[in-house]
Amino acid sequence: MAKKNKKRQHSRTVELKRQLEQEKLADEKDRAKKRMDPTARAMLYGDIVFLAVSSILYANHMISDVISGLCTVVGAALLLIALWFQFGRKKDKDGPRKGPRL
Repeated sequence: MAKKNKKRQHSRTVELKRQLEQEKLADEKDRAKKRMDPTARAMLYGDIVFLAVSSILYANHMISDVISGLCTVVGAALLLIALWFQFGRKKDKDGPRKGPRL
């Protein structure tokens, strides 16, 4: 005789769908983590344009050597600030970084 209170078992397809959804969420989180900071991106684009304009002005003898040198120093400072925005800021707010979590 068959049991009347037999528990219903999940099919393999339901488990596969759930696993695929979890993998998709993990991929999205991984991509979001690797994404470039918008502030750093804007600063880098601005820095490139600034250095290009100052180079063109210097090549056409519209600015002096001193001003060109100052523009280069300002461009290098903007580059360092953009790198700090990308890599230096602490992303997690649960305290100081103590290394990777395992």
